[in-house]
Amino acid sequence: MTKEEGASISVTACPHHTCPLAALEQHTLINVNVPANAPLFSYRTSTGWAPMTCQDFISHCNNVWTSQGFLPMPSHAFRIGGATKLLLQGVHPDVVSSQGRWTSWSFLEYWRRIETVLPLFISSSINNKCISNIDTIMDSYTQQQCPSPSAPTN
Repeated sequence: MTKEEGASISVTACPHHTCPLAALEQHTLINVNVPANAPLFSYRTSTGWAPMTCQDFISHCNNVWTSQGFLPMPSHAFRIGGATKLLLQGVHPDVVSSQGRWTSWSFLEYWRRIETVLPLFISSSINNKCISNIDTIMDSYTQQQCPSPSAPTN
């Protein structure tokens, strides 16, 4: 999302087959022949190595998905999907906002339309106790971070 500016990110291990730290370790093992000066996520071109852009990645994913009969997905689906997963796991919204480098509270708008988002992310690993606390946490967070304007005074 920061394009040429780059970004510092944190990668946190989790006890699941989708662990991002394990995936990063696997990436470095598989791509051992990529030159050290190539971008972390890059591919070979006729003129050298090119960084994988968001557009390249989403295009490839959508080619795979549509070839299997699924609908294409926009790139922001990954960001909101990650935010939703963290919220469903009980991670505090302040942490979700920081981790996702959200510069607005737009992820709260997605969360408010949870009936359209939730079915995409439910799995057997969800902690139901955490889910039962989400409404209270989100309401409190919204009141702290997005206070409603004061009523006009006469």
